[in-house]
This record gives sequence, structure tokens and C-alpha cells, in this order.
Amino acid sequence: MNSESLFRFEQIIRSRELGGRHFDWVQWDLLKRNATLYGDREAMSDSFYGIEPEKRRRRTWAQVYRDVNAIIFHLLEAGIPRGSVMLSHLPNTVESAYLDMVTSKLSMIHAGLNVDLGKSETVGVIQRLRPSVAVVVSEWHGREFAEWYLEARQWVPDMRILALPREGETLPPGVENLTDYLEPSIFNKYHESDLDYLHTDPLAVHELLPTAGTTGVPKLSKRTTIDWFHVHSVAIAERAGHNLYDTRLLIGPLSGGSGRLWGVHTPLYTGGRTFYLTEFDEKTVIDLTGEEEVTIWVWNPALITRVVTHEAFNPEDIKTLRLVSYSGAPMSLEVIEKLLRHGVPSFNVYGTSEVGGCMGPILPGISHEHLVGAAGVPFEGFDVPVIDAEGRRLGPGEVGEILIWNIHHGYWDNIEDSRATYHENDDGDPWAGYQYTGDLGVYDEDGYLRVVGRKKDMILRGSQNIFPKELEDLLASHPSVRDIAIVGMPDPVLGERVCAFVVPKSGTALTVADFQAFLTERAVAKYKWPERVETLDQMPLGPGGKIQKMKLREMIQEKIASES
Repeated sequence: MNSESLFRFEQIIRSRELGGRHFDWVQWDLLKRNATLYGDREAMSDSFYGIEPEKRRRRTWAQVYRDVNAIIFHLLEAGIPRGSVMLSHLPNTVESAYLDMVTSKLSMIHAGLNVDLGKSETVGVIQRLRPSVAVVVSEWHGREFAEWYLEARQWVPDMRILALPREGETLPPGVENLTDYLEPSIFNKYHESDLDYLHTDPLAVHELLPTAGTTGVPKLSKRTTIDWFHVHSVAIAERAGHNLYDTRLLIGPLSGGSGRLWGVHTPLYTGGRTFYLTEFDEKTVIDLTGEEEVTIWVWNPALITRVVTHEAFNPEDIKTLRLVSYSGAPMSLEVIEKLLRHGVPSFNVYGTSEVGGCMGPILPGISHEHLVGAAGVPFEGFDVPVIDAEGRRLGPGEVGEILIWNIHHGYWDNIEDSRATYHENDDGDPWAGYQYTGDLGVYDEDGYLRVVGRKKDMILRGSQNIFPKELEDLLASHPSVRDIAIVGMPDPVLGERVCAFVVPKSGTALTVADFQAFLTERAVAKYKWPERVETLDQMPLGPGGKIQKMKLREMIQEKIASES
């Protein structure tokens, strides 16, 4: 079992001094509360067995509580050790949400993997974590998960493999049926009051969040209920204004940090219901919003943008929608404004996978400028300074790198990378314990932070600094642009020039002259103008929905090299 951690108890004291909320409960305790208070209210639904209304699975809070407890008792009877690792590899399903609550009660460590991971990355995680139990789908879009996990038993021979079957599916030998662990006959032997004997420490590591993309074995950030739920998710749920009467539509993967935040933590804390969309499709999101009377869309800007810019988007179909909650990346000004024109504000959470969301807007009384252009105000329990190259904390109006402090543990089985990420190699570092985000930001006089770009994405054209985000925000409002990303391309004279990768709207085309004319009208300095436009059918996205700019830079570098 991995034991090396950056956590020290004084972090709790500092978090409290910064206003962080700490409670003695874990996820299962909130589930029990919801089952007691709102037992007959619908808690969650999914489309795993089909998007047709009759195939959508629906569970009340009382039913979720019963299902979760059945899984707990079956795992205990199977001899699964408390404190061991559970690995899940599921699309968006109610069972994926169940496992967070199951493992919280059993003092287990839960790592949810994105179903886009390949075989080598999956096997690498299995070898690293050595889980006692894995919960998977047998196959997903050509990825043969059951076979991969069965092969991995050569390294982890005692790993139990449970699979969530599709209708009529026969599971391979050596793979157990997850639905057997929901069998209610277990309550003939055990009573739910027996679970009172099990107590979980909210300071114990409970979740491992992947922090990398689809290539390479991801780093796994260690999180506890205290830092990941109490300080992080409670503050976000309250500031975003989610409540008991909301219906959230989760349109991105439940396995990652944003998925757990919006798809598990928020509904557990506030109540209400959540629909887990198993297969993303723009038209399906629009139709579901009306059919399920969805009040909040939750996920990342890339998928939300695809919905809002889709030809089927019609405000009449989303009359119940009152809020969009998103995280993971900035959203274009055009999409924010389009939603706002229909009375739907967008609530942004800024942060990192390692530390979590550290800030968001304060919606009551917010100005239009702060709503559309700022990351927000730090949440209680966090310190989010902006510093210069000499490490000095900067005041309003000064651009510098954004740092984040919260309770932290580091990565699983990687103490050196943990110390490097949180700058804890040097005892004399005044910012030891802070994560350097690589983002550039500036506070205003009202305490709102605006993110102006990534340090590594900044384009140095001669002696001029160009921040891609500024151009992306402007060019996203061009009537022919559906999606856009700005990167630097190599130049032998100036070092770099500006290249625009664009996904145009259907039936349109874009040229350098189009963008330059558009920016001329907006009095944008000439040195910032794109000097090359590359057209794509779609942007390369990571599992979390972020545009992979590294791939775009590689694409333009290869293209320029081939041309020369």
C-alpha cells in the first residue's frame, strides 16, 4: 500500500484559517441522509441501455441507498480488504456513481479511469495500483476491457473483475456479473444497521484522480473527503447555487475530476437529480433538456460549445435550463453571450486536477464583465496568489503566474514528482506547498482573477508577447467559427508567428484575410493577427474535453517542415 504523502496536519489548520469547511462525514453519510429525507425523490438516471425514454434507468435516493449497501455487503462477504484499491472503468452509468459511495464507506481507494484509455495505459495503471477489485464494461467502442483485465491477472492474480453487462451479454470466464452484487437477498443475512460498525476517516485517501491525457500512464493525484469534497465541492455547490429542485445533465465522462464534482459530489450535497448521459450527441443533449426538464448542464466548454453551436440548437427546446456549470478550460465569449441572451448564466470553476477547483464567480449581483471574462474569486480554504518571476506576490493589475494552495497529498507512488509539483524540495522556498499552474493571470480591484493564457502557450513574435486566449475569445465570435485554437508556429526570423486552427461552421470557409479584416474592425494590434489558418473537421481533445494544443503545435511544425 502506498504511504508516501505530502500531507501534514498543519495543512488542516491553515485551510481552516482560510475559511475552509471541514466535516466528519464521508460520501456514504450524505447518501444515508438523502435516503432519509428525500427517499422517494428521483436521484439519478442514465442511458446505458438506450436513450429511448423506456430504456432510461431511474433510481430514487432510497433505491440508490439500498443498491449501494447491497454492494458493500457483497464486497465484505467476498473478503475484499478495507483500505484496498478499487479500479473502475465504466462509461457514465449509475453504477459508476455508486462506487464512490461504496468505497467511502469501506475505507477503500477508488480510481475511476476514462474509457478512452488504451490497453498499454490501462495495464500500466493496473500494475501500479494492484487493485483488489476492478469494475468494468466488457467492451467499449473497440476497447476490450474484460480481456485486458484478465491478462493483467498475471501481475495481480488476486484481482476480482466485475463487469456491468449489456442486455443479453454473456461475460467471459473469470469475470463476475456486477448485477449479482446488487442482489437484495444479502439483506436476509445482514441488516443496514450493521453498517454502523464501519467508520471512515475523512482524512484518509479515498480517490485517485488521473491527471494526464490518453497517451502514457496517467499520474494519479491522491484526494481525501476533506480536501476533495468538504473544502472543494461544498464551496462550489453552494456558490454555483445548485439545489434540491435541480436536474443536472452530465454530458461528459463521470470518471474524471469534473465528472465527480458535478456528477457525484454536488448531487450528494444538495440533493436533486442527475442524468448521466452515456453517449454524447449534441441533438440528444438538446432533446433530453426538454424531455427531462433539465435545469443545469454540467461539464466542459468543448462539449457545451458543440451543443450551443449545433444547427439543432433552439432556445425553445431548453426553456427549463437556468445555469451552465463548467470546468476544465475557458469557454468562448460567443457561447457565454449566446446562453446569456436566453437567460442562462455560465458558472466557471477554475483550477487543476491536482488541487481541484480553486475559484468561481459570485453570481448574486455579478457584473457582466466579471461573468463573461473572469475566472472568479478564490473559494474558502484556498490561497491563490499571482507572482512575478522573482516570486513576489503581485497586486491588482499586474500579470504573473497563478499559484494554488490547498490541502494536498501528491501523486500515488511518485513522491519525487509530488515534491516537484508542490515545490517541497527546498525548505527555503516561500511558496513550498503551492502548485505552479503555468497559467498567467491578473486580479482586478474587485478581487476577481482573469486568466490571460498559458505560459507555455504564449507566443513570442519577435519581442512581442501574444496571449492566445485573447485572440481565441475574439475570433470565437466570428460568424463562421465553430471552434478555434491559436498556437505559435516556428519562424526563422521572428521566432514564432500566429497560426489559427479552426473548425468552421457548416458550409463556410475561413482565410487569413477573413480573420485579419475581423480583427481590424476591432482595433486589434497587427502583430497579433493570425498569419496562417488551418482548417480541421474537429479539434483533438483529451479525455477531459480540453483541446490538445501540443498536438496542434506538432501538426503545424510537421507541415512547415514538409513544405520547406
